[in-house]
Amino acid sequence: MAETPFGKTGHGPSAKKIVGLDIGSSFVKAVEVSGGISPSLISLGMKKVRGASRIEMAETVTRLVEESKFSAKEANISVSGPFVVARFVTMPKMKDDELKSAVRFEAEKVVPFNISECVVDFQVLRTDKAGSKTDLILVAAKRDMIEDRIKAAEASGLSVAAVDVDSLALAGSFSRNKADAAADKSFAILNIGARFTNLAIVREGTAYFIRDLAIGGNEFSAAISKVLGVDNAASDKIKESPHDKRQSIVDAVKPVVNNLLDEVKLSFNYYENQNGRGVDEIYISGGSSGLAGLEDLFQEYFGVRPFAWDPLAFLDKSASGIDAKLLEGSKGSYGVAAGLALR
Repeated sequence: MAETPFGKTGHGPSAKKIVGLDIGSSFVKAVEVSGGISPSLISLGMKKVRGASRIEMAETVTRLVEESKFSAKEANISVSGPFVVARFVTMPKMKDDELKSAVRFEAEKVVPFNISECVVDFQVLRTDKAGSKTDLILVAAKRDMIEDRIKAAEASGLSVAAVDVDSLALAGSFSRNKADAAADKSFAILNIGARFTNLAIVREGTAYFIRDLAIGGNEFSAAISKVLGVDNAASDKIKESPHDKRQSIVDAVKPVVNNLLDEVKLSFNYYENQNGRGVDEIYISGGSSGLAGLEDLFQEYFGVRPFAWDPLAFLDKSASGIDAKLLEGSKGSYGVAAGLALR
């Protein structure tokens, strides 16, 4: 397997077409982008994953690529979850080969699983004005997890150009959409998926903190199912169309959401302690971010409401063949996929 590098936020796409392929636990999402200074959306697609096996994952990706009629031959993919470790590290300025050795040594200290089973990489984020120190992000991920995703993409006929981390891709997409954001502000972006919530804190177009939180839409559904006495399928339908059950949903999910926000608050505190400044604004996206009453629960916990954002807002959408209904109904779900296409 080629050990493709993990990504840095803020990269713009090349002029060629490429697919950003977000292989999630519940849905596979993809966007095809034609790059350059003013990138264009060529196509997009979303497909529900029918099972958790490698074969079912590959089949889902293949169906999505076929139905979306992507013309690009390459894709960028990403990983997330408990078998991905990311650390922000400051090191003295050194030669490239020395830095690689130093990063490997650092990874051996922080990675909680066998380092020989991991792909380890890093990306330099910034160097101080004096040129004496380098800030970088170190990422390690289980090799078999990366291989599974590469095989799933290749089974569809796509070749994998790069492997990234969900939270970094999310940060890159947000930074491109908010290119004119005030430099003195820190933005927290939460991408609330089925199994995980990706958290990134961005300042001046660069990620200063990333973390995956093991709470998401599945926990919301389980809480609704338990409180309302319905099965998971019914709870998912209630989430999508709450009608007169809105307050019941809020009451059911509040303990779960508060658990999530407790973890978010801990992350905010860590960021503030490390950087001497707090988070100014919170943005939410992802398939579970539209949960009824979620913004109210944020307001109750943090004293401020989060902002919804469209990860595809900056793209030209004049190309023919774009599924307008899918685009309008689920555009907030493409934060990771859009960031991958921008790499």
